Amino acid sequence: MNRPKYLFLVCPDPQLIKSHIDERMAASGQTDWELKTFWGDDDEPLPAMFWTDLTIKSLFPEPKALIVRRAHTLLADQLDKLDAAVKGLSSDIFPIFCLEGQWKGKKPPVPATLSRRNFFKKAKNENWIWESQGLDQRSLGELVRNWAARTGLKFEPGVERTLPMALPLDAVAVRLELDKLELAAGDEMLVRKEHMELVSPTGEMEFFDLMDALGKRGAEAAVWKRVLSDHLKKAQDKMLFNLIGYLASQARMYWMLVSGEENKVKAHPYVKKLKTPVAKRLGKQGVARMIDLALDSEMSVKTGARHHEEVLDILVAGLIELFQPKAQGNRF
Repeated sequence: MNRPKYLFLVCPDPQLIKSHIDERMAASGQTDWELKTFWGDDDEPLPAMFWTDLTIKSLFPEPKALIVRRAHTLLADQLDKLDAAVKGLSSDIFPIFCLEGQWKGKKPPVPATLSRRNFFKKAKNENWIWESQGLDQRSLGELVRNWAARTGLKFEPGVERTLPMALPLDAVAVRLELDKLELAAGDEMLVRKEHMELVSPTGEMEFFDLMDALGKRGAEAAVWKRVLSDHLKKAQDKMLFNLIGYLASQARMYWMLVSGEENKVKAHPYVKKLKTPVAKRLGKQGVARMIDLALDSEMSVKTGARHHEEVLDILVAGLIELFQPKAQGNRF
């Protein structure tokens, strides 16, 4: 039997889980699997049909993969039954338990009620557990390379490096964006720079583009156009808090870069290369000012001192003043 007796998949991204299940099915050496899905957070999480498939041996073997989605929500009594039931599993039954809770730090989100059960301990000892925190810049780069190799696509210079930074951190959304690019590449089988415009923005505002534009002379009009566009969508409250959060994370990165702590920066090497000159130009005083702008904006909104639209305007104006090269020469 070229597979585990059963399997735990610990990942918050459903598409990554699906892809891994497909890989496991293909690697099992069996081609006639019947996939049956159950949900741990249903009103009836594990119905009678599940227990019948799991425990009753058929006269005529029918390979079945019993996939339990959101298994991290199963209650103690259900886990007790599973602990006992998997001991006598038939070779044609393959249970797959998907733990889809959000990771906090690097620790897998395995409920204590599950970690104490013998069948989970055995899975851990036998390496029947697959863990992934979901997509990040590093894994997106690998995903893009694998996609290009599988489809036979080539990239215009620079596109392979920048595409992962433009994609969302959601495997379903990534797949849709890559499908669009594959169609755009056409018979030439080449993904060009202009095709990047087809990638949908990952939020109300593409913050990476904003931060890049802030430091360029003559960029003010483009930046304000972007801000006003978001005002028209009447989503400035959501966009504002997203921007404040992004600024806080960027400030941490800039601070480490100007403090000689480059190795602690968890970002794609290309991103570090782009951010380092900006961080050095800002200096520690500039980074501190950036933090002040973010905190002042958050305080103004939460205390009701200003409306979202006014706060956003003031914040972007302050950032333009801070990031423009000429402003840096006057300030520091």
